[in-house]
Parts: sequence; structure tokens; C-alpha cells
Amino acid sequence: MKIGRNDPCPCGSGKKYKKCCGLHSPAEARSPVPGKFRFEPGSYGGPGAGYAPSLLCKKQISETDWRDHFVLANPQKPCADEASAIAIAEADLAEAFEKKRNGGTDADLAMSLRSKGYMNVEGFRVIQEEREAG
Repeated sequence: MKIGRNDPCPCGSGKKYKKCCGLHSPAEARSPVPGKFRFEPGSYGGPGAGYAPSLLCKKQISETDWRDHFVLANPQKPCADEASAIAIAEADLAEAFEKKRNGGTDADLAMSLRSKGYMNVEGFRVIQEEREAG
């Protein structure tokens, strides 16, 4: 399946492909600029509601600053606990990046996650737990 420049980006960001994963030529996509985007596996939901595997995409806005860009969650794989949801997200992300490392593009990575059931979360809120040191 070919993705058109004006089609919605398959990563689920809600942006057009040309303004998201299609910003780079296929050659650039195979050897990406390190740090432009990064994904952090996590869970979406909470106690009583269950947890879904999720991926937070962060976009680099300066050499040291990152901004939350979008969140993908997979409601097809609900988990009773947060650790299980995170483990699934980590495995799914590793598999998607393996496809990219084997000659794929950012769009291939996005399509891999979409095929697993990940979808964009509109109006997402990131909650950072404060953990005590020691």
C-alpha cells in the first residue's frame, strides 16, 4: 500500500504524511538524524480502568529539549497491571524498529504499529509519577 503525501500519516499523529513521517526522503529515513523523534513505551489508563500498552512520541525542539508530540495506545491488548502493558509496548516497539533497521522507512515502522492495533490518543495527558530515591 502506497501512502500519498496528503494522506493522514499512518503513525496516528493526525498530521498529513508530508508534515510528519514523510518529511525525509527514503534515503534519509533509512539513516535518520539521531534524536529528532524518540518513543517511550508506557501504559495508558489507570487503576480500575485497566491499562493499554502505549507509546509516547517525543519531538526534539532543541539540542536538549524534547516536547510530547503524540501518544499511541493499543486498546486491543488490555492489561490488568501497568507492568504488563509496558512490556507489551516495549516488545511491539522493538519489533517495529527491527523492521525499520532491516531497510524499512518511518512509514513502515508506523504501519507495523498500526497493524498491531495502536491508534492516536486525542487530547492525551502524560502523568509522571514521582518516585522516591533510595
